Amino acid sequence: MKNLLILTLGLFFTLSIAQRHEVGIFAGGANVIGDIGRTNYINPLPVSYGSNSLGDRIPFAVGAIYRFNFNPYMGVRFNGIFSRVVGADASAPEYYKRERNYAFKNNIIEGSLVLEYNFFDINDEHGKKHSPYIFAGVGAFMYDKLLYNVDNSFARDPNGVIIDPDIIQTDITTRTEKETNFTVPFGAGYKLKYRGNFVISAEVGFRYTQTDNLDHSFASESDFNFNTEPGLNEDAVNQLNSNIIKSRQVGNMSNHDWYVFTGITLTYTFGRPPCYCD
Repeated sequence: MKNLLILTLGLFFTLSIAQRHEVGIFAGGANVIGDIGRTNYINPLPVSYGSNSLGDRIPFAVGAIYRFNFNPYMGVRFNGIFSRVVGADASAPEYYKRERNYAFKNNIIEGSLVLEYNFFDINDEHGKKHSPYIFAGVGAFMYDKLLYNVDNSFARDPNGVIIDPDIIQTDITTRTEKETNFTVPFGAGYKLKYRGNFVISAEVGFRYTQTDNLDHSFASESDFNFNTEPGLNEDAVNQLNSNIIKSRQVGNMSNHDWYVFTGITLTYTFGRPPCYCD
């Protein structure tokens, strides 16, 4: 048993120093395939969001990655990525969306583990210097969910006098809350070795989710908090509240949202170069 343990530890240590490790960064654009704005699969371009700040209109994704290569063709990669996604009906080709004129902005933080397969033996020290690759895996992400506070009260003049007891004044405020969900990332790219210790990759990665609310297009009733001033017509208030909920449910629940990262990775290799020799 002791010899077996020593052999196992020795084999693990040998593999750990004989394989190529890579650490680096990812930078690029991001977009949501949802119900608001354009539904292009790849669309990392600035969006008119109703803000004067250019930074608010530019979708982006930045993060860190670690890659461990098993053999000349395969490896695993951990991604930690922060992204901002934006969308607006004003830029959509559909007429009904432009008339609706909804817009959204959201922040997504993702951690994922994917398996990469290179079509050429780029992980071999004496192999190819470039290769197309595909990847797929699992992950989790956090995004901002909107919560609504609705205050219904009598309409009053500047002096606080009720104008008409049948007129309801409604004020809606929002706040965000972090929501966690699972994702299935997959995609493809092309990588190139540069000066021995660097690998540059260009890739597009699709993320399937189990939510329809990345673009704030489908709020549930539990996302609303209603406050009603005593004395208001109960039936009128209930109808008004129902209409408010419906106005925040423009998404198609049969189609969940996707998000997409398009960008470039730059990694640095360290440790003893791998040798996959006979």
